[in-house]
Amino acid sequence: MKTMMRSPSNRRRGGRFRLVLAAVPLLMAAACGGNVEEVSGVVLARHVHTDLYDAYPGIPSPAGDRVVFADYAADKRSLTVYDVATGVGRAVTRTPGGRTRVTWSPDGSRIVYVDRQSDRHGVWTLDPATGRESRIVDPGDARIDYPRLLPDGTVTALRYAGADTAWVAYAPGVDRAISVSASVVVDRAGGWVAPVRSPDGRSVAYLRSAGRRAALAVTEIATGETRTLAADLRLGWDRRVEWSSAGGALHLAAAGIADSLFVAWRVPLDGSPAERLGHDGRDVLAVTPLADGRVALSVYHTRTAVGLVPATGGEPTAVTAGGAASAFLPSWHPDGRALGFITFSWRRVRMPIDFDLGILDLDAGGVPAGSVRTLLSEEGEDYGAAWSPDGRRLAFHSHMEQSDDIWLVPVDGSERPTRLTHFGPGADTGEPDWSPDGRTLAFSSHGPPLEGNPGSVYSVAVDPVTGRAIADPVRVPLDGFPGYAMGARFSPDGERLAFYGRSFEDGRVTVYTVPAAGGPPTAIVSFVNGEPYSAPEWSADGASLFYSRNDASGPFQVWRVDIASGATEQVTTGALGALQPSVSPDGRTLAVTMREAAIEVVALAAGSTGAN
Repeated sequence: MKTMMRSPSNRRRGGRFRLVLAAVPLLMAAACGGNVEEVSGVVLARHVHTDLYDAYPGIPSPAGDRVVFADYAADKRSLTVYDVATGVGRAVTRTPGGRTRVTWSPDGSRIVYVDRQSDRHGVWTLDPATGRESRIVDPGDARIDYPRLLPDGTVTALRYAGADTAWVAYAPGVDRAISVSASVVVDRAGGWVAPVRSPDGRSVAYLRSAGRRAALAVTEIATGETRTLAADLRLGWDRRVEWSSAGGALHLAAAGIADSLFVAWRVPLDGSPAERLGHDGRDVLAVTPLADGRVALSVYHTRTAVGLVPATGGEPTAVTAGGAASAFLPSWHPDGRALGFITFSWRRVRMPIDFDLGILDLDAGGVPAGSVRTLLSEEGEDYGAAWSPDGRRLAFHSHMEQSDDIWLVPVDGSERPTRLTHFGPGADTGEPDWSPDGRTLAFSSHGPPLEGNPGSVYSVAVDPVTGRAIADPVRVPLDGFPGYAMGARFSPDGERLAFYGRSFEDGRVTVYTVPAAGGPPTAIVSFVNGEPYSAPEWSADGASLFYSRNDASGPFQVWRVDIASGATEQVTTGALGALQPSVSPDGRTLAVTMREAAIEVVALAAGSTGAN
């Protein structure tokens, strides 16, 4: 196979970049971000997501009058629908579920999705006006994914039964009863992702996944003839392909090999040039053709910075907003004269490999002195730096040497990092915290992955002279605790630990304390929507705890709970929100992560992508 290279004639000043495709066309990895045309359009809806990482695309109805968002809030996969005319969003789901792969029915009257929760598994529809949910496909012992509802009521989906994968069609149930049987349309669909039938019903388009790369292909159902339209694509978490209304082109969001952003693609089936569009220098997570000829892009808007705010409350002031890098998860130097944090470029394509540890010096008044500088830059994911009480060492989480563990390094760079734990890949170890005497580190982790540990609190003893682990990490007993343990922070006197716990039963987040040596945890405050990516933070006097929550909608804010009385109060305000609080050594200032994770669904003008 041969791919034609770009030439100067492929560009028009102020016009659209077109990539020439060969007879079996491949989207070139060399089509990098600088060649993406930036487009603008009308914002149909904007949704602030409640989770730091899992921001899923908004999907507009065929008419473009409503937009549905799936939000990973407290493990519930809630659905919110926005009315485009009013801009008002309304949560339309009332019960926990594993809702994902959200689409619309062809007439726009219902939302369609698969629920992965074990007692609800199957294809469901939801009436956005009433919130009523109905299961329309029960696959029995099989597992299904990527459902599509056709105009005649048939549901197509991938069905996984043991080692066999097939693309199947579930006929409409009698009197809308649950469909349980399926006819196989394509029996060898292994490696398929997001299959969708063409408007004329003769073909199926899908992504064929192999490792970290994917290809875009079309198969004629009657003959099995297959054409590969694109290769070497990288995909986002919510993967989908859409046909244009006349069936002459496919739309998807993907990234080439050299890209740092996901962009929108329109790939014609006749071999004419593909179009590649970006929006505002941000990731495009989904592309949806609308019935009126427009195309809607689901665009990821995220910005994070470290901010400072008085511990008594107020709106944080960003101190790391300058430059190209973002920052989050702050920590304080023991003398209060510097802040540490994660620096990174927030791109969903490369996010896991760009984490480094940055530092910002502060003057005696707490004002930033100088610019952000890199304190630790190792290959892989480094985050959660914690200074030892004497200020000589940094403990941090890293994936160096194929690990998922806690490491230690001298601040002066005199030695290479030393690995303190040996859980290995998949442990999902969190950031560490020092005991006040500098002899112990506490953290949360799944531990050795093969143990099936859902998340526990650990401690590891450290020699303060050599910086070496004295013994293997030990799991802190949490007697009678039913859930996932996340994060760990020592109290100012070192006697207790604070951590987040997420319930197995309903996903609620609770702030707990427990003796540092272990025992029955004490629940301090519980709420529906918590931020589990750091840990609760103690006040300097140990009488209260700071934590983040968002009351199920809008941006996160930092709250304080009085341990003795359980009384709570909101500490931070502001449109960006705040989370991951860290208290200064003198107890007067909070360093927080200021962040916004939002999806904008933007409708381009008809014809702006050549849509037919």
